[in-house]
Amino acid sequence: MNQTPSPRWAPLQRLLLEGVDRGVYTGAVALVGLKGECLWQEAVGRVSVDLQAEAVTPETVFDLASLTKPLATAVALMLLVDQGKLTLTTTLGDLLPGEWLPPDKAPLNLESLLAHRAGLPAWRPFYQEVLPAPRSQRPGMLARLAAATPLEHPPDTATLYSDLGFMMLQAAVQAVSGASLDNFCQESIYRPLGLAALGFRALLGRGDAGSATANRKPQTANRISYAATEPGLIPGRQICGEVHDENAWAAGGVAGHSGLFGRGREVLALAAALYRAYHGEAAAFPCRPATVRRFLTPPPGSPRALGFDTPSLEAGQGSAGRYFSPRSVGHLGFTGTSFWLDLELGQMVILLTNRVHLGRDNKTKIQAFRPRFHEAASKVLGFSEIFR
Repeated sequence: MNQTPSPRWAPLQRLLLEGVDRGVYTGAVALVGLKGECLWQEAVGRVSVDLQAEAVTPETVFDLASLTKPLATAVALMLLVDQGKLTLTTTLGDLLPGEWLPPDKAPLNLESLLAHRAGLPAWRPFYQEVLPAPRSQRPGMLARLAAATPLEHPPDTATLYSDLGFMMLQAAVQAVSGASLDNFCQESIYRPLGLAALGFRALLGRGDAGSATANRKPQTANRISYAATEPGLIPGRQICGEVHDENAWAAGGVAGHSGLFGRGREVLALAAALYRAYHGEAAAFPCRPATVRRFLTPPPGSPRALGFDTPSLEAGQGSAGRYFSPRSVGHLGFTGTSFWLDLELGQMVILLTNRVHLGRDNKTKIQAFRPRFHEAASKVLGFSEIFR
């Protein structure tokens, strides 16, 4: 990666600073790579609106929100499939206890859940039921509540983005692996790849949430700097170092749909490992290339890959902009995070922001900003000419 600024990247630097000035976010980290190599990285702004807040740096940790779906739950299932412990046609009824799995959920298979085609609703405020329960019972409640929720569509008849499906996929990972989702990802995927600062809240903070604040500069060398989010629907919740998603927070911070934290460099490194494996580099990722390609390719009739979004999902000028090829995968996070990986051209763009810190309804600004940034990155890499 370039260590000194280059005029080549000036348009991206200006755009990142413009995002601060226009109130898209208070701080951001962005990285651009090509064919598995990081070419540019920049950090701008501060971790919160407080004028005394520390500056965002490449070391700042962001709540990755729904990036948890592809970068934790989906890759965990990818590994279990690769190990022969599951197939994509394995059903929930094959894996989960019948006493809490209703008959309409038992036939749902992993492929339909990963592709958001199981017919489950998008979201429910489960935290309202989880928080009153004894703390020891909370971690497993999301999957049981999701299972008890009626389907909105018959399976495989429509694509409906669903947190609930990934809550049940977390239970599937844990049933097969014998480990919690966070421990399985850490031990079997992140640690072997050297991704030290990619993990769930309990792993990153070692339980020391009190040392993470938005308003003070680091007091110790090992203190973790978190980008601020917001209390949201749970008054009094800490805005740094605690997962923003209410359902994940109520369940203890580890969930199949949200809960992952990380720095930009780890997100890019994981995307790069998937890219290399997709293109046949067997040692790049803990799964065989054929398994990686299967997960990163939309199944017939689906606009989504398995756990990953694609540009075809978005009508008109979507978040990836106009210059990512149809063979691209990525995902967005509600907190203001995103990654896009072009499997054909090799371009990779990671954009981590704390847009939700300025209010969860502050959506239109990030929606307009993302495609501008991705198109600017594609232009720097020389790919905009391909799409003329």
